[in-house]
Amino acid sequence: MAFERHDQLARPLLEVYLLGLLDYEDALRLQRRFVYEVSGAHGELGALILCEHPPTISVGRQGSRAHIECDDEELACRNIRVRWVNRGGGCNLHVPGQLVAYPILPFQPGKSAIRDYVGRLETSLLGVLDEFGVRASRRPGHSGLWTPAGQIAALGIAVSRWVTYHGMTLNVAGVRDPYRILHPTGNGPLRVTTIEAERQRPAPMSRVRESLIRHFTAVFELDRFHLYSHHPTLTRQEPAHAYARSV
Repeated sequence: MAFERHDQLARPLLEVYLLGLLDYEDALRLQRRFVYEVSGAHGELGALILCEHPPTISVGRQGSRAHIECDDEELACRNIRVRWVNRGGGCNLHVPGQLVAYPILPFQPGKSAIRDYVGRLETSLLGVLDEFGVRASRRPGHSGLWTPAGQIAALGIAVSRWVTYHGMTLNVAGVRDPYRILHPTGNGPLRVTTIEAERQRPAPMSRVRESLIRHFTAVFELDRFHLYSHHPTLTRQEPAHAYARSV
């Protein structure tokens, strides 16, 4: 992936936001704001949002309502929201215990550039999984990363104003039964796994976040970054949910 810059020796400054449990709508609004800011920064700025979401199903461009087994009434009873979004990929269930990463980076056009960008995202995730002793791989015809037990990471990106947004999810901990409501291929429920299930011991979210920052910045050669735990546009806190846990 190439960045446009006035000084070839300069690297974009990456602003990393560790935002904890974040409402999905707030994440969308924050991404739109960063897309605008990064697009006007001439390659000198990027952002990375790391968060978790309350139970939400996001449906990308390859997704369909038919891929969700529950009707609207059951989804409401389960307190699961559904949101159609302009990203690649299909349906993805977000729950606390899943780390969501939204890179907002300057981007150059071309299909090969898109493949390279997605490949770098996958490489950063593979580095994290290897660090925690989990072996995963790409699967032809499927997005994300998989172990023999199921999908452990998903990817889906969008590009606006030549800036990337949306991104990737990594299942760290938590219950896996809710994912069974997704039937993305028509061949039964989605099989998923988590880092904790694979390694049979805890994987603190703080350690996974720190690992992802290291691998992401190394893969994208971003040696200048600042860490933030809040953004001034976020004025409300998401209430705790039954799936949430302290880490």
